[in-house]
Amino acid sequence: MKVRRFHSIPSFKQAVSAFAMCAVLAGGAGFLAGYTFPGAALADDTSEGPKKDEAPGNQGGQGQGGQGSQAGQGNQGGDGAGQGGPGDDSDGKGPQAGGPSDDGSGGGKPAWAQEGIPEVELGRLSVARSPDHVLERALDEAVATLTPEMITFYNLPLDGAGGIIDELSNNWDNITIFDSPLQNLALLEELLAGGSTSLTGVTNDSDTLMAVFLGVASDKNVAVSVDTVVAIVTIFGLTISEADAAALAEDAEAVRIAVLAGHG
Repeated sequence: MKVRRFHSIPSFKQAVSAFAMCAVLAGGAGFLAGYTFPGAALADDTSEGPKKDEAPGNQGGQGQGGQGSQAGQGNQGGDGAGQGGPGDDSDGKGPQAGGPSDDGSGGGKPAWAQEGIPEVELGRLSVARSPDHVLERALDEAVATLTPEMITFYNLPLDGAGGIIDELSNNWDNITIFDSPLQNLALLEELLAGGSTSLTGVTNDSDTLMAVFLGVASDKNVAVSVDTVVAIVTIFGLTISEADAAALAEDAEAVRIAVLAGHG
C-alpha cells in the first residue's frame, strides 16, 4: 500500500496559531477596555478641584471664634453701660465748675479764689483759705482746750492797766492764750458770721474778741491794715462795712504790736 503524505498539516498549524493569536488579541483588548490606568483616574480626580462651599476646612476658617473673642471683652460688649447722653432736662453743656453762677457768686470757685480780695501780705493769715472742715476742726479744738485762766484773760477789757494789751505786752510768760492761727481765725470767722462765740464762759464783746483773735493770728512783723481785714473777711465769704473794717484793723494792729513786744 502506498502511503501518501499529508502536506496540509503545516497549513493547519498556521491556521491554529493565527486563530490563537486573534483570541489573545481579542481578550487583551477586552481586558484593556475594562482597565483604568492610574494616571487617568488621577486626572479625573483633580480635574475640577475642591469646591469651597463643600470644604470643611474653609468653614473652620470662618468659624465663630472671632465673634466669641469680641463678645468676651466686657468693655466692648453690646450690653455694656457707657456714659449716657444728656437727659431730657439737660442743657447738654455739662458742668462748668468755677464758672460764673446765676447769682454772680463765682460758681464752683472758693471765696478766696474770686475777685475782690485786696493784694496784701497775709503771712500766717493765709491759712484762712483752709477748707471749711479744717476750720471747723480748729474751732472744736479751741473749745475743747479752753481753760479757766483763758476765760479770765478773754474777758478782760482791751485797753487800760491790766487789760488784754497790757497783759500781752508785759505779762506774756504768765498768760495762756490761743496761739494757733487756725484756731484764732476759726474763732474770728464764727464771730463775723454769727456775732457770738462758742467759748463757754467768755462774755466779752465781739469787737474786743475779734481784735484779739485777728491780732494774735497775724504775723508779728506784718502790720494789720484795712486791706488785711477786707481780705480775710472776703476769704471767709462774708462782707464788712468800711467803718467796721477800719475799727477792727486798728484794734487788731494794737494787739499785734503788744504780742511783738511781749513775745519778742
